[in-house]
Amino acid sequence: MATTSHDRYIRDDYADDELTGDEMGVREFSDESRCSSPTWSIYSYESSVDHQRMLREIHGRVFNNTSEFYMLPADAPEHCRLDMQHEMLKKKMNGLWLRPDAVHRALAPKQTEVPSILDVGAGSGCWVLDVAKLFPHADVVGIDLAPANLNSPPPPNCRFECDDVNLGLEQYYGSFDVVNARCVSSGIADYRAFLEDVGQVLRPGGVFQSIECDLQLYDDQFRPITARTEDDPGFSWTQKIALASLCAMEARGPGIRAGPQIPKWLREMEGVWEETGEKVLWIPIGPWGEDSLGERSRYVAELMRQDALRFTSSVRPLLLTAGYFEETLDLWTERVHDELRHLRKRMYIRWICAWGIKRRKPGDDVFY
Repeated sequence: MATTSHDRYIRDDYADDELTGDEMGVREFSDESRCSSPTWSIYSYESSVDHQRMLREIHGRVFNNTSEFYMLPADAPEHCRLDMQHEMLKKKMNGLWLRPDAVHRALAPKQTEVPSILDVGAGSGCWVLDVAKLFPHADVVGIDLAPANLNSPPPPNCRFECDDVNLGLEQYYGSFDVVNARCVSSGIADYRAFLEDVGQVLRPGGVFQSIECDLQLYDDQFRPITARTEDDPGFSWTQKIALASLCAMEARGPGIRAGPQIPKWLREMEGVWEETGEKVLWIPIGPWGEDSLGERSRYVAELMRQDALRFTSSVRPLLLTAGYFEETLDLWTERVHDELRHLRKRMYIRWICAWGIKRRKPGDDVFY
């Protein structure tokens, strides 16, 4: 019988940790660091040949040209935001894994096959690059709808492929020991079917982990912010633009609502997992609780604020396409920036995490 692990409320108020180097402040995440460079994928990407095929421009930003579901940019400014988000989650989680012991077991060197890792929705490629350096003996593959903007060649044990998981993952069945999926639900038409595919992709003992951001924001008492108009008590402009984005994404497909359901869907996959688990990460938008936050936690909170500020630009083309007027979005963006820069509201963002460890063959060692 599969076991289920619950660690539902992990707040960002743990004891102060010593930081080093650029962790003492928010390090620079520059768009210029993501200049155009050869993109490593399943085929050679040449902008003069493939730009119109793979990418398109909408309201001044560059998007994938493959899927209508995923409507966030695929350009250097967005990849810069994703780099920042990656740094934030890595610091909050104290690493890259929800179940590090299970991951290290799955990726132990083997005599018969090379350990392999798949990142679904690789985005800027930063997660893939980190993992490839941590596990030089493993093959690491990142797939996405659009090429990553790499500013240097990746390690020799990793590669990037352009693919749409909505078309199925049959080509990867039985090929990977770890599958990572972070902030991809809005681009997946049927997340339950995707999980069925993941179960087939993983080898016995393999690990799946998912992290999704809830666009419903919460106050400093962890209550949903429900005020909808400026005159309502507790109203937030950040919540207003987040909910508008949520509705616009949902109009393109139901995937954006999948996050809270993923742990339940994993448990319902009878016979696939020997363990499933879930965890909720609460991250404040900005260091508004500085007296109770340690230095590392303040760093994480500041990265979350910077992520939220840049998110307003990321969703602007989506909202324009959905019918909002430019003047409306200009006003909303101005109010959001004022609210966040001056920490006028004490708000949390909820990150929903889930994992599954695939059932192993009889006779394999139990390791937990």
